[in-house]
Parts: sequence; structure tokens; C-alpha cells
Amino acid sequence: MKRVDGVTTEVRQPSGDLSNRTPQLNIRWDPAKVGITGTDVAKHLLDTDPRIVVAGSQNGSVSIVPYQMSPGDEKVVADRLYAALSKPPKMPAPPTPPSGPAANVAGQWEVKLDFVHGSVSHSLLLEQQDGGKLVGTHHGEFASGDLNGTVAGNTVQFNSGYGTLGTRVNYAFTGKVEGGKMSGTVGLGEYGEARWTAERHQYRSGGRRG
Repeated sequence: MKRVDGVTTEVRQPSGDLSNRTPQLNIRWDPAKVGITGTDVAKHLLDTDPRIVVAGSQNGSVSIVPYQMSPGDEKVVADRLYAALSKPPKMPAPPTPPSGPAANVAGQWEVKLDFVHGSVSHSLLLEQQDGGKLVGTHHGEFASGDLNGTVAGNTVQFNSGYGTLGTRVNYAFTGKVEGGKMSGTVGLGEYGEARWTAERHQYRSGGRRG
């Protein structure tokens, strides 16, 4: 990676008592000089062949962990990263921002995440919707975490994360609001991507008979 002008690298060694500790390679650069962002590099590697999932990405960085790599995979990852940074691919133009008033998504939602193999049920409590800003709580199978994001027209995007089973899982939801439901894709960092659908929680009145 250092062969690309302006790119720096750092290896962070693991610490702590977790059994799934692994070193992490952080690769950083100035997107204005290199011509591509870390988010776009991550998407390019995920959407093209051979498919590679990075451990994390930001505007000017990506991180790599060898946790699920086999001998020889490091050469494939290195070649793909070098190609993406030395000759950045042309990325699709960002979508036109939606127009119209923001959809009302405040409230509790039952969420289904569909993976390549299997699915899981979560819930979202969107506690505040101040214009286009969202604040709430994401309840997973074993833990919960804060949520924040935006809604513009019928487009929603929000991020959440929480610690569970000795690691931290981050979620990046994007989707549409249609017919009282939400659906889209969710990025899971090093765990790839999933589809998600959500329906408003249905409150049912109940009581006891005397």
C-alpha cells in the first residue's frame, strides 16, 4: 500500500483477554489526493470479484483483519487494494436527494434482517424525529445500543452499534419508507451486508376477565 503516493499504514496489535483477538491493518490517505474515499473502496471491494469485506471504512481509510483469511488470501487482498488506490475506479454518481416532506417514522418497529444464510428479528425504537433527524434505540438479540440518523422524503439512513459476545457490531441502515413499511440494506462492517424489512409494532389491547 505504501507504493501509492500519500498512503500510510499502521498495524495495531490486539490487547485484552478476548479469545478472538486479531491484529488490524489500518490504511489511511487523503481522498482529495488519491481520488477515492474509504467508503467507496469498501463498496468497490464488496461489489466486485473476488468479493472482499473490509473490517471498517471511513472517508479516508479502510481497515483489514485476517480473522477469517486463509494462507494466500493476503496476496489477493493486497492486489485488490493496490489496484483500487493506484487507479481508483469510477464510482456511480450519488443519488439525487429526495424531495418532499420527511416521512413520519417515529415509533417502534419490528425488524427482520435477512442474511445469505438465515435471518434474525430485531426491533427499533425511533424515539425522536426532529425534522430530518432521528434518535432512538436499536434492540438486537442479546444487547441494545443507541441509534441516530436522518430521514429525507421517503429515504432513511441511520447507524447503530453495541457490544455483544465479546465484540462490537456496527450497523449502517439505508432504505425507503413505502406503504407504512421500511426496507433496504444494512452494512455490517467486516460481517458483510444484509437485507432488512421493518413494520410498525402493532399494539394490542388486553385485559383480564373477572
